[in-house]
Amino acid sequence: MDGGLRLEPAAIVRAQIAEIVLGARQKCARIGGITLKSHQQSAVARAKAALAEFGGVLLCDDVGMGKTFVATALAHQFSRTLVVAPAALRSMWRDSLGTTETSADFVSFERLSRSDFGGASRTDYDFVIVDEAHHARNPATRRYRSLAKLTRDAAVLLVTATPIHNRTTDMSALLSLFLGSRARRLTDAELGRCVVRREQNELAPEFAIPTIARTRHRKVLDNPGIVQELMSLPPPLPVRDGGLGGALIGRGLVHQWTSSEAALREAVRRRVAKAAALTASLESGNYPTARELQTWIYGDGALQLGFPELLSSPTDDAHALLVSVRSHSTALQMFYARHRSDAALDTQRVEILLEIRNAHPKAKIVAFAQYAETVSSFFSRLSASGRVAMLTARGGVVAGGGLTREEVLARFAPRALHAKSPSRAEQIDLLLTTDLLSEGVNLQDAGVVIHLDVPWTAARMVQRVGRVARMGSPHARVYVYLLRLPASAAAVLDSERLVQRKWSAAKRTIGSSATAPFAREVDTEDERSALDSIPAKIERLRGILESWRRPNLTSKSSEIGVASVCASGFDFIAVVSVRDGPLLLASIAGSVSAGLDAQLAACRICEGDELATRREDYEVAIKQIHEWLQHDLASESVGVSGSQSRTRVQILNRIHSAIDDAPPHVRNARSEVASRARTLATSQLSAAAEAELESLAHSPLPDQEWLAKVAGLASTRQPSHPHLPTPLEIRALLLMREGG
Repeated sequence: MDGGLRLEPAAIVRAQIAEIVLGARQKCARIGGITLKSHQQSAVARAKAALAEFGGVLLCDDVGMGKTFVATALAHQFSRTLVVAPAALRSMWRDSLGTTETSADFVSFERLSRSDFGGASRTDYDFVIVDEAHHARNPATRRYRSLAKLTRDAAVLLVTATPIHNRTTDMSALLSLFLGSRARRLTDAELGRCVVRREQNELAPEFAIPTIARTRHRKVLDNPGIVQELMSLPPPLPVRDGGLGGALIGRGLVHQWTSSEAALREAVRRRVAKAAALTASLESGNYPTARELQTWIYGDGALQLGFPELLSSPTDDAHALLVSVRSHSTALQMFYARHRSDAALDTQRVEILLEIRNAHPKAKIVAFAQYAETVSSFFSRLSASGRVAMLTARGGVVAGGGLTREEVLARFAPRALHAKSPSRAEQIDLLLTTDLLSEGVNLQDAGVVIHLDVPWTAARMVQRVGRVARMGSPHARVYVYLLRLPASAAAVLDSERLVQRKWSAAKRTIGSSATAPFAREVDTEDERSALDSIPAKIERLRGILESWRRPNLTSKSSEIGVASVCASGFDFIAVVSVRDGPLLLASIAGSVSAGLDAQLAACRICEGDELATRREDYEVAIKQIHEWLQHDLASESVGVSGSQSRTRVQILNRIHSAIDDAPPHVRNARSEVASRARTLATSQLSAAAEAELESLAHSPLPDQEWLAKVAGLASTRQPSHPHLPTPLEIRALLLMREGG
């Protein structure tokens, strides 16, 4: 028996369990010039625990909940911090770091993607913040590989409200930056500890975010003939490495048409120009790759041709290829000539914008589109109506001329940006912008968001609305409008179903406070349960535990607090300390588990009437807890809880062979290095370290040198090892049994 037995009222034992699992409530924390809100303080505490256990944490609170200040608060615990984020957020991070008096370097995702990025040494930074981390969700990119090197030996904070854009593997790829292959086999409880996500409706009333009204859809005109023409274009000549996909060209042009007729016209002009570049190259007997073709610059309607004989590789079939590319180019030019004056759909879209503006005469409105041509075309039609601006990657424009990005934003959202209120003549009430502003910008002055087109992911739609529905908004409700795809385009692209599927995948895995983009909001309990994410369950569990707290509970006795309550069968819930942290164990129908569903079930049924505690019940529960611990650790020690990768098995086999094959006089010395190598080969490794281990799997190095290389991969970052058996301490135990 661990320590003594201390009988307590059930309410006290529940309070003890809550206090141990949740930790003490955080006191008001001030970071530089800001004071962290209660939910931000909670995020800091939970992130610290995850950093200690896993070496990293994913903070994916809903948009608008102040994740940046949580990140800067965590940075104060480290000596050398690096922020990785989109280049457009550099100034935002500069301001946030200054406000919170935090020191950090900055590198953009765009810089990581460049071939000349030199990276950093293994010890340059001990903490890396990756903001808008979903930009690094593809392990096959140069950007991801560069980031993996930067995070190899650092504690990692991934920050994004939308970690899943296309599929659930997006999130496991992000977690792999610090978890390596372990990210693909996390239990629900482990995932709940290394991911921190709360939704907007969980904020305290004083920090509330505006309610997001259900999206109002607006239909636009259709022209099925346009879609049929685009999908019937002669196939384009693919570049030598397949960079121009055949059928994808038609679908891409249709997608641009769903944004605006202006976007389609510009897309056709660009494709004609690219065809001209291909023609020039083929006429000189060369066949360019996609990368080579990119050196033939097209911009502002002008094509600047390089010397094709220097840019491309020779081909013996230039004549046949020329026939194909000229056919495609001719069809595009004829299409352009027929439709260069089309304006009916864009005219209607602008009329819809004006109707929405009239319906919200006092509101500031931000309208998002994927394509700059859409923004520019609509601005030219609306600028005369007054207080309208457009903002693209090239900068801002108002009726009076050009403005900087900062000037446009200050005139549109002076409250959110703490800028001087503009004069009446300079006010901007309607901002037309590309998705350049869908990340990292505060636009709380606005009360209406318009989707001028449908992006490929629901996450992008969430990000757009998240610029407006944020803490600090003066509005109780934010209104959202969506211009639907023309029916013929929707049938070809199937993008609405695709976006809906991606939303559902994200909802089930990580959760979303946004309603379904194109389907009715789930209404039944069964439907809600089907989309219940792990973070949602974690927050429900924490909510139950929070309700158990007792403000004046200060007992620090080493004895086990025990109580009993009435239930339908013999079960229990206990909190134990193992592996350097508290763990909630639940027994349901005689099965002991640290699983999330079991924890929730046990917490729900332990509110029965108080019963006298029987010694035999206590001893049965203690025995079951110890049996669970022994089985759990034994399973982990032989790899049952998560099968080793083939590479790890190969490494371990060679380590054993290196010892067995060693001459007797060097075996002892080699065994010491082999022990370090074996420890590393069975440890959690970051993505970069695993890649290095992979490269050593078939290395021809001599055994002694090879063992030293493997052992030398050890990281300076040491999260709690998931396989180390540690003493078990039972802290509190609530027994459940039938009354009588």
